[in-house]
Amino acid sequence: MIRAWIWFIAVLLMATACSATGREAADSTVPSQTGSSDAVPTDVMTLDYFVPLEPGTYAIDPDLDDSTPLRVVYEIPAEGWSMWIGGVKFAKEGHVGVSITTVSNLVRHGCRNHSWADPPVGPSVDELAAALADLAPFRVTSPPDDVSIYGYRGVHLELQVPNLPVERNGGFTGCAEETLKSWVAAMDTTPGDAFYGYSGPGFTEEFWILDVDGTRLMIEMGRSPGSSREDLAEARAILDSIRIAS
Repeated sequence: MIRAWIWFIAVLLMATACSATGREAADSTVPSQTGSSDAVPTDVMTLDYFVPLEPGTYAIDPDLDDSTPLRVVYEIPAEGWSMWIGGVKFAKEGHVGVSITTVSNLVRHGCRNHSWADPPVGPSVDELAAALADLAPFRVTSPPDDVSIYGYRGVHLELQVPNLPVERNGGFTGCAEETLKSWVAAMDTTPGDAFYGYSGPGFTEEFWILDVDGTRLMIEMGRSPGSSREDLAEARAILDSIRIAS
C-alpha cells in the first residue's frame, strides 16, 4: 500500500493546497442497501491505482485470494472517482473514499509506532472493532455498536483524526514519516505498511466490520471535514449499492 499511497498523498496535497473551509459533512447513516444493477462488473483490481473510474459496476475480491469465494460488487455512481480498493474522489475540499477489504492487524500507534501489533489483533469482528476504538491517537466519535447490514451481522464504529499539529506540506508534526497509519489491509505485505490516507485533523472514518460466513470483511468510508454534500452523497450511494457474495 505504501507505493500506492505515495501517489495518493501527492495528488491530495495538490488538491487541498487551495482548499477553503468547505461545507459541513453530512450526518452518519447506515447504508440503505438499494443496489440492484445486473451489469457485468469490472474487477477493480485489474486497473492501475488512482486511474479514473467510469460510472458503472465494479467488483473486488476483498482478501485478494482467488481460492476463497468472497466477492463484493458495487456501483460507482458518477464521474470523478478514481481506482482504489473501492473508490476515492479528490476535491479542493479534501477527499472522500470507500475501502472494501479484509484487515489482519493494526499498527501499534497511529502516530509514533507504525510497526504491526504483536500479537496481532484477534480474528473476530468484536476484536477488530475494539482494537480500532483503542488505537491512539484517533478519537472515537461513534463507539462500536452492533448492526445488521448487507445480510450479515457486524459492528459499526466511527473514528476521527484529533487536532494534531501539521506541517506546511500537510504531514503530521512529530509522527513517524509525518503520517498517521492505522489498519493493515490484504494488500499490505511489508511490515509497517498500513492505511495512511488521512488528510488532516477532522478526517473521519466510518467502519462496518462484518462476519461473512467466517471471513471478517471491513467496509470503510473516509471523509475530509470540508467534503461537499454532493461527494458525500455519492460515497453513500456506493455504500448503498454494495452486494456481498460468498
